[in-house]
Amino acid sequence: MKIAIVQGTRPEIIKNYSIVKAFQNQNVPFLVLHTNQHVESNMKDEIYDDMGYKPDDVLNKEYSLGTAIDWLQKSYKRHNISHVIVNGDTAASLAGALAAQYSDIPVSHIEAGLRSRDIYMLEERNRIMVDAIASLLFAYTDFEQELLRATPDIRGRVLVEGNTTIDVIADFEHKFTQKPLSSDYIFVTLHRRELTDSEERMRCVVDTLNEISNTICDVIFPVHPRTMDALSRYKLIHKLKSSIHIVEPLTPLEALGYQKHATAILTDSGCIQEEAYILNIPCITLRDNTERHLTISHGANRLSGFNQRKIITLVHRALNQKNRNWPLIYGKPGVGERIVQNITDYMLGDIEKTITPLRSNCL
Repeated sequence: MKIAIVQGTRPEIIKNYSIVKAFQNQNVPFLVLHTNQHVESNMKDEIYDDMGYKPDDVLNKEYSLGTAIDWLQKSYKRHNISHVIVNGDTAASLAGALAAQYSDIPVSHIEAGLRSRDIYMLEERNRIMVDAIASLLFAYTDFEQELLRATPDIRGRVLVEGNTTIDVIADFEHKFTQKPLSSDYIFVTLHRRELTDSEERMRCVVDTLNEISNTICDVIFPVHPRTMDALSRYKLIHKLKSSIHIVEPLTPLEALGYQKHATAILTDSGCIQEEAYILNIPCITLRDNTERHLTISHGANRLSGFNQRKIITLVHRALNQKNRNWPLIYGKPGVGERIVQNITDYMLGDIEKTITPLRSNCL
């Protein structure tokens, strides 16, 4: 028995932290394969340093989906891999699952069942394909579990063990004690192509952040490389007011610390919607949809689209929000251990190989 954890981006390195830790604790043979989708040091090497583990092998060619699939198939064969774990909705996750399918190796998908209902979103397409391939689907909440069980294309077993981000925060929260500013601030992360590929939306965001920093409170804005490129391309970088604290991209632990002490969070990231929820910080998501539906229904998160007045209104509402006793939808610490136990049980034949999905015409 030997298990491959396939990843290629910053979020996967973070979310697989407790999976790696659990394999080490349980003395299960495994290796980490990195597809080199994120090559910058602050998106790869520094993240591994923060999380305390390293990849065992890295694609040594320029990344492409086809190259990654070919490399992974050869790696699975060379290392005699008997099970593959992928996490999330990235191209690396899709490559890992496809390479496993064509190698006749079962797949576990962590973060299964998320759906934004936006088929134009590349991540949505990845999720759908990986979920259809997976033998074990680890959903974050009962909401995603029921969605998967009502989906005819799902052939694997659906389990709910929680969100591995819970483990990251539980293990490292003692490092989040230092507040970066003495004053109140809103923490901002923006990077999605739906924003950066639109000059009109980028201008809206710049005007909105300027208004927040002028009239409401300070803004801390770690600028993603893609977002910085867009700001430069549209000649907007100098329009950001000096009251906006622009910082370099943060390490995972730095980012969590900034979030913990924020009065509210503005983001277009899926992961940060979860982190804000777990840290009890109100979130405004600059998108027209989200795959984190329970964060909306429990009042922790609001969708603003790209309307400046709506964003400002939702910021005021978030800052005045008194009740933050949101249900613990993402589980208790020990998520990684529980997931790994399920995978090893499956490989030893102690878990049924398939389930019969429920059928529904409403999803």
